[in-house]
Amino acid sequence: MIYTANGFPDVPILTSAMDGKLLLAFFDGSHLVKVFDLASSCKLIHEVTLLADYTPVHKDNSILVSKNSVKEYVLFAYRSGKEAMVFNAKTGVVVARLTAQDTVASVQGVAVTKEYFLVICRYPSMKLHDLIHIELFNVQTFAYFRSVKGCCNDFISTFSVTNQGSHLVAFSLLPNTNTTEIVVWNLETEDHKHIAKFSSVLSGGVCFDLRYCLGFCEGENSLRMWNLASKINDQSLSVSMGRGKQTDGIQELITMKNYPRYVVCRSRKLGVITVWNIVKSKCKSSAVRVERGLMENTDIVLVRDMKLFILTDRVMGSFSDTPRPIFQTLLTYDLLKKKYVKRQTGLYIIPCPKHEYRILEGGLLLGLSENRDHFVIWNLETGFIKDRIRPEYKNKHSQLTMLPDHPTFSNDLYKDDNSNKKPKEETVLQTPWERRNETKTAKKRRKESKRKQEIEKLQRLADEKSNAIDQYLLSGDEKIIVCSYYAHHVSVFSLETLSHLHTLETRTSMLFLHNAALTYTGSFLVLSNYNDDEKISFLTLWDLENGKVKKRLKNEPNVCCIAITDDASRIVFGVFVDNRLKVWDQFRHWHKSIPGYEGLHLSMNSNLQVTEGGGKAILLAGEVSLWDLNNGRVLSIFTPDSTICCLSLAIDRTTVLLGMSDSSALTTLKITGKNERMISEGKDLFGEESTSSEEEPDEPEKF
Repeated sequence: MIYTANGFPDVPILTSAMDGKLLLAFFDGSHLVKVFDLASSCKLIHEVTLLADYTPVHKDNSILVSKNSVKEYVLFAYRSGKEAMVFNAKTGVVVARLTAQDTVASVQGVAVTKEYFLVICRYPSMKLHDLIHIELFNVQTFAYFRSVKGCCNDFISTFSVTNQGSHLVAFSLLPNTNTTEIVVWNLETEDHKHIAKFSSVLSGGVCFDLRYCLGFCEGENSLRMWNLASKINDQSLSVSMGRGKQTDGIQELITMKNYPRYVVCRSRKLGVITVWNIVKSKCKSSAVRVERGLMENTDIVLVRDMKLFILTDRVMGSFSDTPRPIFQTLLTYDLLKKKYVKRQTGLYIIPCPKHEYRILEGGLLLGLSENRDHFVIWNLETGFIKDRIRPEYKNKHSQLTMLPDHPTFSNDLYKDDNSNKKPKEETVLQTPWERRNETKTAKKRRKESKRKQEIEKLQRLADEKSNAIDQYLLSGDEKIIVCSYYAHHVSVFSLETLSHLHTLETRTSMLFLHNAALTYTGSFLVLSNYNDDEKISFLTLWDLENGKVKKRLKNEPNVCCIAITDDASRIVFGVFVDNRLKVWDQFRHWHKSIPGYEGLHLSMNSNLQVTEGGGKAILLAGEVSLWDLNNGRVLSIFTPDSTICCLSLAIDRTTVLLGMSDSSALTTLKITGKNERMISEGKDLFGEESTSSEEEPDEPEKF
């Protein structure tokens, strides 16, 4: 099929969308884009004039367009502008604007991967040459995610993203030298390398696979090829980018029920796993086991009971019309035996963010489906899918047949915590004079309008049942799952029966799990929600055994962290504007507010834990503090010199575990009290008996 277009003075820049079904032509300098349907004889389906909030700086070579797309989305920008725009090729409209993080930014390029929109910006520097920032935006929400920085020796002319979306490869023309460098960014680890240099001026190049980086130079009639994969892991080529030496801090702490005296730590450095004995006082300065080089950048590492489960060999699966990434290999590494004990290949495990995978009892792996609309459980012995847990909404569309003026109309489908209140009057209140003089036709129109609005609202609520899973919580005993959908409902599932138990719904509040807590057995859920009708924030306790509201605490805004006791008798939460903790004993109708100490700065990243049956609370808000909830006072504050990356409680709930940003050593704090006792169950597994003793005077720091 050949298509010819004439009469355009501007140069077209071509790209495609929808897996090559749609062809887009952006005309440089004229703010025009045309969309053709290649599956329908090159039919012109859209001709759109692009409107920007500013006048482009350049007249020629002004528009930047991504070489690939995500579904129907294509990314474009105006060179040296401050933002990039997401263009929907199916509808022919700009659906989002991705603004640079600083007004001094100058956009130099755009790219698209399966997970991110990439906006390549140049930032001026007072001391050095302009710096390159690769700003990443989420392809689903269009929200800013993070930035990957370059160095002062980057002079990007041509760039390309690998087909896996893991690296960005650029050709850097060094000024006044007729020399070109090949520079690489790892978009996940932010590692930046200058891999190769050659004495020619590059005219163009591409690199969809690190093994085959292609380029052509001025005055040459042949292609040049480089194998970047052979040097991509050479750390001697890494550039510090002015951030100093990379520190070996701790980013994750994993406690184990079957081995309570040990803690596994995952380092900020790639591939470093350490095991610590928190009982032996002489072991506190060094790990009893250190493992390096067990995984690669794109691998997922999960820990349970001294075993590492490594999901690796990520490829694009061709099991459907639209290729999707999958993990093909599962490696099982035994930390006790210090060797791999199993390797399974030919698997089909769907990639998820690491925190959404859970290793369950019995050798099972819990994750989300491709479309994030249900849960998938894999059997780690066989590597295949064992079960799926899907939501089952009863009478999903039946509410649309029930009209507000019908005598049988009911709101039971969306019964919420305001169900006992009388329904509100219509939004526009009429005066008695207007009601007396209202004609029958006007009254009929008013009721019809009210009826139509109610149906539209019910339709929107029904459509939310098709939303993807936004977040989920798993109970401590691994029997109950609660998940949200960025909607007016959350769902409760049972891992024992693999069934959908309840749907918690409210017509007046969006239900999120960002500020929520679940009891150990999954019997109660507490979350913060905002009532759109009453314009009031609530703290709501849900009984998950019957799917109904148990208690509510009215007018509690700015909640940033929540903790709940195992029996749900006490709820503790932090308020970040007032910088105080509040204690709610809902079964005793008791509510207490504890003011914070000077220098306390609560935020949405704060972490709150309760211990001793709700008598004490441990708060991480930059520093760690211990609170006496019964007497309403702060007992102790631990302020380290470095940043605390993570906090966890040991199995005994009296030992606080901290991971620092600049230290590979595990920090432990001991909560002093009448029942002061370290974990003594079990035995030493790494030969510590001959070198250390338990409960010696130089035990962990008192807290």
